[in-house]
Amino acid sequence: MSYQKHAIAGFSWQTLEKLFTTGLSFLKIFILARLLGPEQFGLFSLVMIALGTTESITQTGVNITMLQSKQPIKYFLDTAFVISIIRGFLIGSLMILIGYLMANYYNEPSLFPMIAVVALVPIIKGFINPAIVSWQKSFQFSKDSLYASLRLTVETIAQIVLAFTIHSVWALCLGVIVGALFEVILSFLMLKEKPVFHYIKSRGEAIFKNAKWLSLSSLLSYLNDNIDDFLLGKIVGTYKLGIYHNAYALSHKANYELSKSAYHGVIPIFTKMTEDHEKARLRRAFYKSMISTLIIVSLVSLPLIFFPKLLVSILLGEQWLEAVDILRILTFAGLVHTVANVSYALIIAKKKYLYLNLHMITSLVLMVAGIVLFGKSYGLIGAVSGILLARSIALPIALLGAKKSLE
Repeated sequence: MSYQKHAIAGFSWQTLEKLFTTGLSFLKIFILARLLGPEQFGLFSLVMIALGTTESITQTGVNITMLQSKQPIKYFLDTAFVISIIRGFLIGSLMILIGYLMANYYNEPSLFPMIAVVALVPIIKGFINPAIVSWQKSFQFSKDSLYASLRLTVETIAQIVLAFTIHSVWALCLGVIVGALFEVILSFLMLKEKPVFHYIKSRGEAIFKNAKWLSLSSLLSYLNDNIDDFLLGKIVGTYKLGIYHNAYALSHKANYELSKSAYHGVIPIFTKMTEDHEKARLRRAFYKSMISTLIIVSLVSLPLIFFPKLLVSILLGEQWLEAVDILRILTFAGLVHTVANVSYALIIAKKKYLYLNLHMITSLVLMVAGIVLFGKSYGLIGAVSGILLARSIALPIALLGAKKSLE
């Protein structure tokens, strides 16, 4: 199969997966928004901040290294498994500490036990079979999409069933644990290659060497995606954060997930073209992927731009109408982020990490400034406007990185 056909196949499967998972997320929001209130969604957002922060801080770059390497997956498999397990326990330990600090920072005592329980998630996920990256490396996008879809389906069903049973934010927390357990089991059932607990020093060093700049990129990427929740929880409170959480899920996150389908679908193609020194084909592939992604994301965004009140009423219910004011702004912020996300795939394939990190640092600094300055003066709508402004001003850096990657 040619690169173009691989790219189309990867993009198609990833897009189908994201459309399915986006629809599933809308269904989950539709049900849970009627069982749980904004305050509970706000608390869950803070729990997930603790999880994501520790995961990004301890990023090892295992999957990207295995994907970029010319060595077969089996070469790194056992060493990657050991690193992932140790990292999982490290993340869990850090989460408990962060949970204690966050409970005091937000003056929310209930945060600590929730974060301490969700600390099981990274420990469990540390045992995922690293061979799952072989699907991307060998262009088996259908299996990768099926794996992700099944995991999210089980997690969603668990959260909904638990919400009907206990009507508490704990339903969301426990559902994430169920999803993690299922993901580990599925990773071994779907793959023939099974890792063993065996660490080879030279291969571990190769992973960590390549991950030096990727670890920084991962942390910056996570902060760019989640610093808003962290700041808003303090500036506008957990109730308004809950409003923001579901408005974000309907708009910005939907766009972001679709752009990730392009990212995951084309990054192995871009990497292979880079290895084969096919500059002209790489340039054409990048432009085609950017244009097609923007068309799809823009079409999905149109209802959010023109009928925000109707969508909020249908999907969330009348008690969530405060989300209408910020829905359009978040949709446009998601479109800007889509362009940056597709550019990241090319930049990472070419290992131009300087531009990647520079864009993320600029976006992060501007976002913090925008949320704090506009949020304190104009509340939630001001903070969201600050996010859009920050993403727009920083975007040219990502585009410059893509341009340099094509030269």
